[in-house]
Order: sequence, then structure tokens, then C-alpha cells
Amino acid sequence: MKIIGSNGLEIANPDLTKGYLKQETQTVHHDAVAGVEEVSHYEYKTYPNGGRDRWKVVDVPGVAAKGAYDEEVEVQRYIRYTTEELAAQEKARKEAEEKAQLPTAEERLAALEAAMLDLLAAQ
Repeated sequence: MKIIGSNGLEIANPDLTKGYLKQETQTVHHDAVAGVEEVSHYEYKTYPNGGRDRWKVVDVPGVAAKGAYDEEVEVQRYIRYTTEELAAQEKARKEAEEKAQLPTAEERLAALEAAMLDLLAAQ
């Protein structure tokens, strides 16, 4: 599937950290083609014993006539994030990192000591 940019040109490797892909259909117009008759001639080779070979040589190949038509092609359009969207993504990433931050060794040790004291007090 072809990936195109906002200018309509094809992009080989879009940077998905700076933009996203949107599924679209693109209309491609094909012009009519006039039919062309085949132009050919025959060539011969004569042998000493009187025999002959004959073959057809095509000078201009024939083309069948076709009418004009439109074709719908599936493409993916690369849309760049705005600076506001990139800033919001960076803020959300930092918040997620802060929430996912593992407790320090001192915090874990304090939590274990508190849990042990609670167990001893329950006995």
C-alpha cells in the first residue's frame, strides 16, 4: 500500500513519532487509448534445394482501444502532529513515567518493616 504525504508525493519511511497514518481512497484517472493496427511484413529465406522459410516480423505492435476510466486506490496519508499535539503527548508520557516509577529501596524497606510490625502486632 502506498503512503503519501500532505503534498501528494509518496513517502518511503514516515516517522510515526512525529505523525500518524490515515486510511483513504484516492481516485486515479486513466485516459482513453486509441486503438492501433498492427503493422508487419513477411521475410523469406530460400535454401539451395529450393525450399523456403517464411516468418512474420512485427514492425508496430497492435494496441486494443480502451475507454477512459477512474480507479479507486487504497492509500495511507501521513499527517504530521501539530506542535500542540506533540507537547500534549510529551506531557502524557512524562506523567505516565512518574506514575510507573518504582519505589526506591528505602521506600520498599520501610514498607516491609511496617508490614512485619503489623504482623507481630496481630499475634
